[in-house]
This record gives sequence, structure tokens and C-alpha cells, in this order.
Amino acid sequence: MTEWVLRGVPGALAMDAWWLGDTAPPPKSDGSEAKLAPARGVLALLALIGIGDVLFFRQAVGLSLAIFAGAVFLAVLTTLPTRARLYPSLLMLLSALPVIDYVQPLSLGFLAVGLTASLLWARGGTTELVQRGLALWATLPWRGIGDGYNQTATVMQSNTLRSQWRTARGWAFPAGGALVLAGLLLLANPLLVRMLSDLFAIQDGGIVTFGRLSLWMGLALILWPLLAPPPPALTIQLPEVPARFRPGAQSVARGLLVFNAILGVQTLMDAAYLWGGAILPEGMTAAEYAHRGAYPLLVTALLAGAFALAARPFAREDRHLRWLLLLWLAQNVALVLSSLLRLELYVEAFGLTYLRLHSAIWMGLVAAGLGLTGWQVWQDRSNLWLITRTAGLVVVTLYTACFINFADIIATENLSRPDLVDDGYVCSLGPTAAAAIRASGRSLRAFKPYYGEQLCDVARPKIEGWRDWGFRNWRVSRYLDQMPVMERP
Repeated sequence: MTEWVLRGVPGALAMDAWWLGDTAPPPKSDGSEAKLAPARGVLALLALIGIGDVLFFRQAVGLSLAIFAGAVFLAVLTTLPTRARLYPSLLMLLSALPVIDYVQPLSLGFLAVGLTASLLWARGGTTELVQRGLALWATLPWRGIGDGYNQTATVMQSNTLRSQWRTARGWAFPAGGALVLAGLLLLANPLLVRMLSDLFAIQDGGIVTFGRLSLWMGLALILWPLLAPPPPALTIQLPEVPARFRPGAQSVARGLLVFNAILGVQTLMDAAYLWGGAILPEGMTAAEYAHRGAYPLLVTALLAGAFALAARPFAREDRHLRWLLLLWLAQNVALVLSSLLRLELYVEAFGLTYLRLHSAIWMGLVAAGLGLTGWQVWQDRSNLWLITRTAGLVVVTLYTACFINFADIIATENLSRPDLVDDGYVCSLGPTAAAAIRASGRSLRAFKPYYGEQLCDVARPKIEGWRDWGFRNWRVSRYLDQMPVMERP
């Protein structure tokens, strides 16, 4: 069947000429769906502000953050057409677990990024997910102000305001009567007054205080970009290095020869003094040798990984260059392992701290990343293959770190060696280290300004209710309850 296309036909006639074909008439659109989506968004926004008020106003955060994030996710799903939601829901659940365990900056970051990614995934799949996420974060929180101003200007310049005013007059009598009836019921029911007072924290005769109003406005500005349709994805273009600054194959080969020779000196010295047990020069301790080299060598390993990415295209074409690059990466892995041993020696001499523990984790990540780079060179994988797997390794490591009580590990390690204990530092670890301090059976003393040396009494984790409940705090408190009470000397 030949399809005839008549160009230049008026739009109205084209719509009325449906009977010339075999298809059904096009459906008429009155714009109700377009009006319905913003209306649902506003209703969802008001409901979420109310939920946020109950969860956060004058309350410590904890489990409430995960509940609120779940409410935001469900509210957005109600404004979307039905589609596959299993994987976005699983992502939302995984991003909320770190906050349920313990509220800290790292867990808050996972919750924020996970919520954003799950919402965008539910809306438009995984296509350009990173670019869409960056575009959405760029609108926080200013989009709510701009959308509110534009909507207000549109309403004021149209006839919609008059129709809404007539609608409001029609609701005046029912609303006024409902308020009078509610007031009479409150006078007759003191129990209801008490419930509302506890719910809204009524003080000085006013329900809406400045703090509560600020909370509402803040929630509205943050939530509206999540509820409104997201902006177009950002176009990300990585800057290209000019040709005159790119090293050639000959330059890369010479660089690898020189760099391997220099790094070989450091590798041999580490093998002799760190692994072989050679005697250090007079006046230098193992701790000093370890401390001065741990962090600079780690930076050297990072630069080595960047150089390996730049040299890989040349190593693909030259077999000898590939072996030089693999040797370069292997020496840098040995360099990171030596840095770990240096750090271990320093911890044995001066104790464990947050910085030293986090540095050890970071060194392990760098060593794993260099290993992946070597495998990429050996198997001739793309840079995208390396970047995605390295990023995944970093995310998994950080996600796992959200569930580890580092304060307890540091306190346990330091208290196991009485001659190295820094009482002030152990006392500053906070309530999550209380179980380790109690289990050690030691009475710590710390210097406090204006008070001198005082007995260190680390408070147990404080849980006031279900809103600020956290699994780690609950676990430490439960452990303390099961331990026998020790009398102070």
C-alpha cells in the first residue's frame, strides 16, 4: 500500500482527515497529564516536608535519614509511569545501609549519591547516568527558587488566578467551619492537645517557629529538584593534551630506562634495610627511616600509575617497551609494599591513629590499582576498562569502610601496648571506642585546658529514640550492658 503525504496541508485539516486512512482518530489531549505531573510533585513535596518535620525537627539524626531517603524515593516513584524498579530500589537500599549502621560523612555521601542515582535510574535508565547526576546536583538548591518564581509569574499574568480565587471562595465556608469545629474539639479533649503538642513541639503559643520554618524551606529547596523533571544531561569533554606536549615513543623508552634505574636504587635499599634487616647508620632509628619515606613513596607510586597510562599506547606496539613498562609497574608495587612496611614499623613505635590506618588502606588501594594497570598492559585492555575497575575497587573499599568501627580498632591496638598509650588521643576517639576502653580495664587520664589532668570517662553512645538509632551505637551499648561494672581505683 502506497502512503501519500500531502505537504502544506493546514494542521486542522490534517487532523480532520483521519477518515481518509485506516487508522483510528488521534486522541484529543486537553493538557491534563501535563498539569497532573506538577500537581503530583507539589503534593509529594508537601507530604515530604511534613515527614521531614516529624523526623528531624529538634531531633538527632540516625535511622531517620534512611527513612526519609526511602520516603523521597517512593514519592518520586508515584509520579513516574510503571516500569522496572527492582534495580533502582536495590541501589536505594544499599545506599541507605551505611547510614543505618553509623552516621558519618562517608555514609552520608553514599546516601546522597545513591538516592540521586536511584531516582535517575528509575526515571531514565542507566544511559548517561553520571552526566545526568552532575546536571541534577548542579541545580541544588537553586532550581526550587527559579521554578517557584517562574510559576508565580505565570499565574499572576494569566486568568488562572481569578478562577483559583473563585475556587478559594467556594472553600471558605467549609474551611472556616472545620477550623471552628477543630478548635472546640481541642478545648474538649486535653489528650488530643497533648498529642499535637508533642508532635509539633508547641512553645510560647506558636506552632511554626523560626527554626521549623527554616527546616521547611531548606527541605523544599533540596527536594524540589529531585521531584521535578531532571535537567538535560551535561556534556563532559575531557581536555586533550596538545600534540607538542605529548611524549614520543623514543622519549617514553628513555624515560622508562632512567626511571627504572632510579627506582631500582630505592628498591635495593628497601630490600636491604626493611626486608633484609641490615643495620641502619648511627643516629637513625627504624621508625625515623619508616616515617620519612612512607608518604612520599606513595605519591611516587601514584605518579607512576599516571605515567603508565600515558606510555601504554607506545608499549602496545613495541614488545621491549612493554617489558620496561611492566618492570616499572612491578617496582612501584614493591615500593608501595615497602611503604606499608614502613608504616607498620612506625605504628609499632608510636601507636595507631586514624591517619595511619587510613593511609594503610589507601596504600593497599594504590597497590591494587598498579596491579590492575599491569594486567591492562599485559592483556592490552583499554583505558576505560582500567578506569571502571579501579573506580569500582575504590567504591567497594569505601563502602566496606562505612561498616568498620575504626575507633574500636585504634583503641584496642593502642591499649594492648601500655607503654605506647596516648591517653588523650584514646579518650578523643569518642563513644564508639567505649567498649574497647572498658574491656582494657585501664583508667586513662587526659590533660584538659584550665583543668589539668583529669580522669578520662568516655561516655557510652547515646540513643534517645528510634529517630537517632544506629546499629553501631546500639551494638556498643549492648556490649557495655553485658560487661561487668568495674570500680574505679
